[in-house]
Amino acid sequence: MLAKTLKLAMTTIVGGALSLTSLGADAPVPPLNRPVSVSLQNGSLAEYLLAIFKSGHLSGGIAVINDRCEDASDQFPEFNGNVKGAFEKLATMGHQVHWLQAGDNLVVNNTKSPPSLLKVVVHEFRFSRNEPLSKATSDLLDTPEASAKIKELQLKAYGPELGFAQMHRPGTPQDTVTLSDTTVLDALNKIAAGHAVWLYKESRCGENVISLNWPVK
Repeated sequence: MLAKTLKLAMTTIVGGALSLTSLGADAPVPPLNRPVSVSLQNGSLAEYLLAIFKSGHLSGGIAVINDRCEDASDQFPEFNGNVKGAFEKLATMGHQVHWLQAGDNLVVNNTKSPPSLLKVVVHEFRFSRNEPLSKATSDLLDTPEASAKIKELQLKAYGPELGFAQMHRPGTPQDTVTLSDTTVLDALNKIAAGHAVWLYKESRCGENVISLNWPVK
């Protein structure tokens, strides 16, 4: 009887271990550990970072501030490895690359901290999953807190997805997301919903011009 009980206990333990192993095999790969393969290219840092995001099937955003008035095009090497390795490779080339992970989203910027506008805290913001991403973006930048910061920094919005009226699609309460006391950056990640990528660019050459769009939707 004792031997039968021990055999049953061992079977239960082994079965449990196999179940845990199976669960572990299905666990998603953390964003920084995802494999990427990027070809040699000439272009901007933002374009190369976007290539990394696309190759790694990442969601989140990229924020790049450009202080250079001359052509900002550079040559970027072919890279095969993981996402973190790609960022570290850029650092060895003299590019400032800083990143933070927020849940399943990854945010990368070329300054020590995200741009000031993205750090603004918005008291309340609502958007609908049933509307275009660009509509939610425009509404976010139209909030009193973000609008005040844009005015303070004398930023001029430019781009196909900013400053234009967006078509409204009827939504339902189930589609509506309400955020309270959230930063602009966190709100953008919520809009991204684990699959999209936003790109924020700020130029400080002459006029302070910003653009914010969704290259991956």
